[in-house]
Amino acid sequence: MSILGERIKKLRKEKKLTQTEVVGARLTKGMLSLIENGKAQPSMESLRFIAKQLNVEVSYLLDDGTLTMLRNLYTDIEEDVERRRLIRDPDELQSLTIKMIEKIEPYLSEIQGTNYEQIRLREVYFLMNRTINKAKSLDEYWKFIDQYEEIHAYSRMLRCYFYLCQAAIEQRNYNETLAILKQGEERIAPYELMIDPMVRLDLFYNLTISYSAVDDVKMSELYLQKALEMAKKKQIFYRMDRFYHLLFIQSIANEDYEKSKEYIEKLMLLSEFAEDPTISIQYLYSKLHYLNNVEKQYEQIIPEIQYYKMKLHGYLFLFKNPIFIGEEMYAEFKLKHYTNVIQIGASLTIPSYLHHPIDLAKYYRFFAVRALAYYYENDQVAAKRDIIFAKNGVEDFPETIYKKFIYKAFNEIFM
Repeated sequence: MSILGERIKKLRKEKKLTQTEVVGARLTKGMLSLIENGKAQPSMESLRFIAKQLNVEVSYLLDDGTLTMLRNLYTDIEEDVERRRLIRDPDELQSLTIKMIEKIEPYLSEIQGTNYEQIRLREVYFLMNRTINKAKSLDEYWKFIDQYEEIHAYSRMLRCYFYLCQAAIEQRNYNETLAILKQGEERIAPYELMIDPMVRLDLFYNLTISYSAVDDVKMSELYLQKALEMAKKKQIFYRMDRFYHLLFIQSIANEDYEKSKEYIEKLMLLSEFAEDPTISIQYLYSKLHYLNNVEKQYEQIIPEIQYYKMKLHGYLFLFKNPIFIGEEMYAEFKLKHYTNVIQIGASLTIPSYLHHPIDLAKYYRFFAVRALAYYYENDQVAAKRDIIFAKNGVEDFPETIYKKFIYKAFNEIFM
């Protein structure tokens, strides 16, 4: 007799149920007898049915010590997931990713997807493999949504939609990104009250940036307001720095400088309140952009960066973000220090993690700045190379201050 069959038979007798009472209309009495005597293995659907009839979890029937082992593995892997979020070094990140795959791989045959831990392990295994191989199809990933819904893990189910959304936006397929999120929003609507508030904020945030990406300002603002109202009601500050940064960038992009002043002040207050280096850096990004585009205090850019480097001396790796190069370039350009612009921007790149049209347009403008610096220094070849790159990059993007700057620069260089 198999351990599984023995456990089913023992539990049935403890509950004083006959085989006929257990099988109902789903199984035959003969099949249940074969299962109990170890002469047949039930399908996962049959096992779920038997567990339901016996009023236990499937995991209870399967636990021969494997369940404890898998739970320990799950805990270990979730710790790795958290550690990955803090790693900035690409080589270190890849090393940990491979180790996570190697930890899960030997147990794949034991991971049946019968409970949360097992579904999550399979999901992480899929995600880590796709991190190594970006070409991996997402078809299999959709199955996790159904599995999480079946065990009522609605917050995790919604997070699967976020991953699919991210994969679509990485391909700059903004309409598909929005369609995925709207499908997720509709699907979890019946379970709204059972969704973790922070996951709902993530939904609002993703919908906000997705509507913004397709230039639907009205819907973007609608979800932004939903997020802000919910955050105030629940008294949670999760993602508030990102929401206000998004509002700030949108206001600059659309030349609404009164609103930009309001949002930069909110970001400052959040930075002071949170005392979190990453939020302080987020505020600094915004402040530099505000100084350059609204107050036009170009000479303050480098001193501000130096001040924050002293203030956050333990987090200097955060200053490797190319936005610092870009804002320095813009300030030096406005001060007519064209040689400095070219020197500072020698290693200028578009960050691989940027996918939103407004963020991309902001970075393409830095190439237009460098193009004009080359132009004024009489390097026509380099000027035309950079401005063509910038113009091609923003052609399909919404009209913003960044796109206007690029087109104006293009016309000047090619006039």
